[in-house]
Parts: sequence; structure tokens; C-alpha cells
Amino acid sequence: MAIWLDGTDFARYALIPEELLPGWEGTEADEVIDAYVSALRPAGRDVLTLGAEPLSVTWIAEALTFARWCHADDDTGLIPAVLAAGSADGWKDVLSLELGGRYVLADAAYEADRILASLRDAHRPAEALRVELPAGRYRVQSLTVDPDPNTRFMLDRLLPE
Repeated sequence: MAIWLDGTDFARYALIPEELLPGWEGTEADEVIDAYVSALRPAGRDVLTLGAEPLSVTWIAEALTFARWCHADDDTGLIPAVLAAGSADGWKDVLSLELGGRYVLADAAYEADRILASLRDAHRPAEALRVELPAGRYRVQSLTVDPDPNTRFMLDRLLPE
């Protein structure tokens, strides 16, 4: 089972470069709240944002894919659905950005102190996930998958260019 960030009060997540995290104020992504996938460029670094709906999200490192939980009884079918979707038609190109290094995926509206506390405290529900990416330019593509009639996940994958 994946580790899920259990929804967001503000309908957006940010993939924050670790070196920008200490100064993160939680207002950086305010202008992109309505976009499902977008990018910001604070301090010369690209920050991927996932938003528009307050859905739970997880990171599947082996597929370089973020999954958002639309509806499902559980996530047992997630990994097979992601693997099957890898070669599926229907992926939509959304944007390209430069990524590389260590990141933290968290609610974009959380301040640095809250995100850092979540990373340090394994006894409370996760509010942040660590993501590590090889340096390079990535194309972000999105696809919604329905592995069965009662299950739907939104996928956003990173494809090295």
C-alpha cells in the first residue's frame, strides 16, 4: 500500500525543492489553485503543483508518477493500474519543467515549519513525502484511469525529455 497525503484543505500540492523548503511560506502557489497541473519558478527553481480538487495524493517512484485518489474502496489496484497505463493511449501533455535533486511533496499552503515537523514525526499521519529525481528536463503528462467501475485515479507522470 502506498503512503497517501490525505487530502488538502486548499486543493493544491507542491513539489518543493528541499533547498527552498526552509523559506516556504505557503502562499507561493496561490495563483494556481484552479489548475490541475502547473508550475511555479520561485528563486529560479521549478516547482510542480497539483491542484484544483482536494484529493489525496501519493508518489510512485518506480513509475515517476503522482496518483490522486478520485474514488476507490482501497488502493490495491493502484500499482497494476499505473503499470498498465504506462503504454496506454490518452496521456495528455501538460507542461515541461527542469527538475532534479531532493524534493518534498506537501500541501502548498503549509508553511515550512509544519512540513518539516511532518517529515520528522513518523507517529502522526503523513503530511509530506520525500521525492528524489535525477536532474533533467521532464514533460508532465496526465491521464485518468478507471481500473474497474468503482475505482478512479488521476495520474500525472514525469517523462525525461
